[in-house]
Amino acid sequence: MELRINQAIKEHTKVSYAIESSGTLPFDVDCGEGINIVMAPPEAMKAFQNLKFEMLQPYPHSVSVKDSIITYWKGYADLDYRRIVLCDGSISSLYLLNRLFLEKGDHVLGYVPQFTEYETDVEMYGCQYDQVLLKKERNYKFCVEDVLAALNGQHKLVYLDNPNNPTGQIIPLMEIEKILAAAQKQNVFVIVDEAYGDYMPKQNSAMQLVDKYDNLIVVKTFSKGFGLAGLRGGYLVLPLELVPYVGNISNPYTMSELSRSVAAQTMKDEAFLEVLMEKTGEIKRQLLSLPLRHITAAETADTVSICLLTYDDPQVDLAEEFAKHRILVISGKDFHNLGKNSVRLRVPGEADMPKVLQALKEIDGFH
Repeated sequence: MELRINQAIKEHTKVSYAIESSGTLPFDVDCGEGINIVMAPPEAMKAFQNLKFEMLQPYPHSVSVKDSIITYWKGYADLDYRRIVLCDGSISSLYLLNRLFLEKGDHVLGYVPQFTEYETDVEMYGCQYDQVLLKKERNYKFCVEDVLAALNGQHKLVYLDNPNNPTGQIIPLMEIEKILAAAQKQNVFVIVDEAYGDYMPKQNSAMQLVDKYDNLIVVKTFSKGFGLAGLRGGYLVLPLELVPYVGNISNPYTMSELSRSVAAQTMKDEAFLEVLMEKTGEIKRQLLSLPLRHITAAETADTVSICLLTYDDPQVDLAEEFAKHRILVISGKDFHNLGKNSVRLRVPGEADMPKVLQALKEIDGFH
């Protein structure tokens, strides 16, 4: 039978580092998945104890999580229920936005390396993802001037993840605003994906700009800093003019009642994130302070749980070297503008630090 499916989907192969397994993975230490294993949010654990089976019987209608979001961002953004769209994690938010905006032949601007799932989804619509390269000679540091130089009215969207995945660097809010202002003049919307945003100060969040720029969409998740990846919860904040159009294509029942209840309670413990960033910074500084000869770290921020490591020999498969030590990392092959000699490493829990530090020393001295 002839497959009469979308031609762009037929012609592309999805790049994804998601793992599905029916058994135990062959790793002792997970430094791959972008989850929080450093510490668990106490309020989430309390909320979990209060879940009841009866919450599963009706469709989810609760707005408690939206109330928590509005309270959390009070003083930064003037939000209401309409501007908040709940989604099954931030990835579903991105899929929703691409469905809203993209038509075959459109152009999207983004810098690379960054979250590859988004880039791939753009291509599945038969669209062009115009890449601004983070330059190796600048240690992959973000350059706002390069993005501004590439931006033009042909672009339908600009995609920025902040903090960046995989480097873990934080883009200063003033640089995000420069892009927003330039894009606004050319009638281009900007998506700021803050999946790892809970690992940076709230003062650097683009949420501060949602009332100032009508071309800004901010994407958030409960999967990273809040440590609720299995909950499958996230949200996006929209300008009011997009609300009715998103309503045409969104599912009003995303996020189960269980997820809404736990997320709503977890967000009330804002102090948890401050402690998390401090602990993450302590662990990450131990990793980055090792006197390594062949492995270097790209531009990154101490408080963000991920970093990009590169071996100076491009023939070395760095992910394979970590696998020999039974440590899971994400290969640079899964990101544009990187090779197999790079990996994204998420900081381990304190108990696993000795094993990871020893592996780094041995890998660095092996070749």
